[in-house]
Amino acid sequence: MEEGKRTPGLHSENLRIYHGYRKGAYMFPCDEQEQDRLDFLHKALSLAMRSNVQIHVPYPVNGRFLDLGCGTGLWAIDMAERNPGASVVGVDLSPIQPRNHPRNCHFYTPFDFEGSWNLGEDSWDMIHLRMGSGSVVSWQSLYHKVLAHLRHGAWFEQVEIDFEPRCVYHQQRWPALQYWYQNLKLATEQHMRPLAHQYEETLYQLRKAGFTEISHHQIALPLGPWHKNDQEKLVGRWYGLAFSESIEPLSLAPFSRVLGWSPNRIYDLNFNAKSEVLNGRSRGFHILNIYQARRPIF
Repeated sequence: MEEGKRTPGLHSENLRIYHGYRKGAYMFPCDEQEQDRLDFLHKALSLAMRSNVQIHVPYPVNGRFLDLGCGTGLWAIDMAERNPGASVVGVDLSPIQPRNHPRNCHFYTPFDFEGSWNLGEDSWDMIHLRMGSGSVVSWQSLYHKVLAHLRHGAWFEQVEIDFEPRCVYHQQRWPALQYWYQNLKLATEQHMRPLAHQYEETLYQLRKAGFTEISHHQIALPLGPWHKNDQEKLVGRWYGLAFSESIEPLSLAPFSRVLGWSPNRIYDLNFNAKSEVLNGRSRGFHILNIYQARRPIF
């Protein structure tokens, strides 16, 4: 594993670019359009989590932090900038991180966190994972690796979005978006990497793996700037943009590879689902789940 190493065999499919490393396992693109989407999502989730003062993981400012599936690397870069005495490492399948980053921040690719790790057991003060749902076959296997690589008493933080569409007024319905979600749930389950997130199952798996002091917070993510509160309106503006740009990349490969849908059928559904999100008539939202769990001190 080398810092900034090129990922072999990127390939084009449905007019998007996908990872070539362990081709087919990860079903979401890695092109510039996807990188922009990930940056929008980082902004939205950072705003949402910043507004909740209860969400805080105690960590040494000069510690070692590991970001699994770091994407464009913004979380790792933010941590490095806020903690100049720390050492921050991000790992991912593709080298889509900026070359310009703090000296105390390093990125290693290609790295598949479902495979074997060579990252140093008992050596990390915090391990972070955001948006792992849809990429993991065995959470128990992943959690055991996380636990083994944390120092005793160190923390793991996981952030996941529950994409099931919800509305403030229950009588409101989004037929296209509901159909999109149900079929995405079906396709990713058949691919053995479910995107649908269930917080009860996550809490169970964390406890089973041996974590202690587990906390779970939920935050509503407005699908658009419909909220009366100024902070929630700002979160909704960013998250509405991020999710509307997520509909296509999240579903293209699952619908075509797994369900066997034609491109026209996929594009028609995605267009209708995106239109429902952008028209602003329904006060819709998703649920953001934040988990913090500790490796036992002894």
